Amino acid sequence: MEKITISKGNLSQQELDFCDLYVFGCDPYAGNARKCYEDVYKVTGATTRKQAQELLEREDVQIYIGQLQKVAAYKTVDIKTRLTEKLLHIIDETSTAEYTDRRGTKLSPAPLRSVAVQASKALMEMYPVRVAQENKLELSGGDGNGSGITFNVIVPSADKKTNEE
Repeated sequence: MEKITISKGNLSQQELDFCDLYVFGCDPYAGNARKCYEDVYKVTGATTRKQAQELLEREDVQIYIGQLQKVAAYKTVDIKTRLTEKLLHIIDETSTAEYTDRRGTKLSPAPLRSVAVQASKALMEMYPVRVAQENKLELSGGDGNGSGITFNVIVPSADKKTNEE
């Protein structure tokens, strides 16, 4: 992993703060030049968007923002790893956990299983899994209106090597 050095150049403290807020700020600041400009420079008005855009177009500001984005990219990898760990923990806990209320009555596992399914969906979006073959089977009603049930059938691929013993 290469070491990233950040050069502040001749930027003023307000310009540095603007860049930091633009790259690392939370909602509504991240990527919103106008909001960052208004907050850092303590101004409001119809021309703040133009002033923020002019600041973003300066070469020294673009270089500094580019350096900050390289650092932010490393943090993104760390965040993805941490999210993966948390989601796996949530799936493990909610898919098998059984809870009772204060009287000792078992609670329905359906809400917990729903959480496990949603965490699984989030993981699938982060790490798409490719299937060997997928077929769709549709059952339509006799009335011809197209309403019916669609089944996605996933067929595992056959192993190319077979062990005959």
